[in-house]
Amino acid sequence: MNHKRSKIILACLLFTFSWRSFCFAEQESVQIHGDSSYEKPHLFDCLTKTPGDLKKFGKTTFRKKNIAIISLVVVGTGLLMLMDQRLVDRSKQLGHHLGISQTNYQKTITSIPMGKSKFEIEGPFDSGSALYYIGDGWVEVLLAGGLVTYGLSKSDNRALQTASQIAEAVLAAGIVAQGFKHVTGRASPFTNKSSGDTWRFFPNQKRYAAHVSTYDAFPSGHLTASMATLTVLAENYPEHTWIRPVGYSLFGLLGFQMMNNGVHWASDYPLSLALGYSFGKIAAKGGRKKIGQESSLKIYPMVLPGGGGIQTMYRFGRNQERQRKT
Repeated sequence: MNHKRSKIILACLLFTFSWRSFCFAEQESVQIHGDSSYEKPHLFDCLTKTPGDLKKFGKTTFRKKNIAIISLVVVGTGLLMLMDQRLVDRSKQLGHHLGISQTNYQKTITSIPMGKSKFEIEGPFDSGSALYYIGDGWVEVLLAGGLVTYGLSKSDNRALQTASQIAEAVLAAGIVAQGFKHVTGRASPFTNKSSGDTWRFFPNQKRYAAHVSTYDAFPSGHLTASMATLTVLAENYPEHTWIRPVGYSLFGLLGFQMMNNGVHWASDYPLSLALGYSFGKIAAKGGRKKIGQESSLKIYPMVLPGGGGIQTMYRFGRNQERQRKT
């Protein structure tokens, strides 16, 4: 059983584990954290919200206010293309100097029999595989699984929403990234027998499926999923200011290793980061509600048995209201 199938099975196991808990766990319908309120997510939110996320991405991306960002991604990609081969060569030289292997796969740590097949749990085994592991998919699956476990055990809607949003953002961003891959047909550096960059636009899909690495370099799915995950985490836990710096540092190591092992060119990265960030923001925004922080006082006349009176309503921050009758 290959590592991609193992990750799919692990995701299904997490899904099965949380089914009963999602359906029957007793939790408050709305919980407030900071300036946001979180409802308990529905079990299939990560699937049912994906079409809407794709539609929002199409509507919001190509607005006039985003022209500067789009231009930055396009220009950045073009400039990096001019230096791609040199950057890959220098990365390999640096990796050799630092003793970092050019490994682009993981090894099976243990396996669990499952009928005629086996569920393989994989992990890094040397310096190169450890860096590549940052974006290999297991991190996102295990992180989401940890949030589900914590959210259910602590009745924490924010943790459950974050896990659901990670799955939603990774799925939606992955669909768009795969679309680009299947259209552009860019070869990974290690597939080129001689120095150079090869694009095969609108490749034959049977050949694509048979020789994926020859066509799927642009953009990086690893970096797209990692950026989507980081954005969702940072948006939902803004009090933990270390999330973004640590995440971006890890992305730097991942980006270096994917050039060192010849899986990606540097110019594959700008679009990957943009896609991951965009869908992370869309998923996070759709999974929580911002609440007001202003306070106000309202006075209403009212009729009481045997007379009249007034009703005062105080609105404190976070839309919490208290009433007093006199």
